[in-house]
Amino acid sequence: MGFIWFYILPGAVYQMRAITMTESEHVRIKPVPPAEVAAAAELVTRVFEQFVAPQFPPEGVSEFLSYATIAALEQRMAEGNLFLAAWSGERMTGFIEVRGLEHIAMFFTEGSLQGQGLGRSLLGRALEVCLKQKPDLERLTVNASPNAVDAYRRLGFKSTGGMQTHNGISFVPMALAINTDSGHT
Repeated sequence: MGFIWFYILPGAVYQMRAITMTESEHVRIKPVPPAEVAAAAELVTRVFEQFVAPQFPPEGVSEFLSYATIAALEQRMAEGNLFLAAWSGERMTGFIEVRGLEHIAMFFTEGSLQGQGLGRSLLGRALEVCLKQKPDLERLTVNASPNAVDAYRRLGFKSTGGMQTHNGISFVPMALAINTDSGHT
C-alpha cells in the first residue's frame, strides 16, 4: 500500500493510506464520470437517510433529498463542481463534491467504512485536485451536519460559526486552513 503525507495545519502531519477491503480488493479514488452520477446519488441518499435524516425535520429531509437527486448532481457537475468517488470493486463506497474548488457541498462514506480512513483518503485526494487547479487556495469550507462536526474536527477543520438552520437543514460552518507556503495543507 502507498502512503500519502500531507499537512492539515502547520506542524500537524497526518498519514493517509489506501484502505484494504480484503486481501485482493483495494479502494480506488477517481473522478466521477456522468455515467456514474446515479451511483453517487444512491450512496448519498442511503447514507443521509441512515445517519443524518433522523436529526432533521421533514422540511430539512425534503430539502436535502432534492439537492441529492440525479438531475441536481448532473446540473452541478455541468457547472464544474469537482466530483470524486471511492470504489471498492464495482461498489461506490465514498463520494465528495467540491464547489468552486473551495467548498465541500457533499461528503459521504459508506456507514460500515466510517472511521477507517476512507473519508480521510477521499478528502486528501480532493485537496490534491483543488490545490493543483487553484494553487492559491487558502481554505476549504464545509457546512457540517451536526453528526459530522467531530469527524471534520479530526480532519483538521475548525468551526467558523455556531449552529445554523436553513430550510430545515442544521449545520455548523467549518473551514480547513491551507498552508500555501509549503504547498500542503
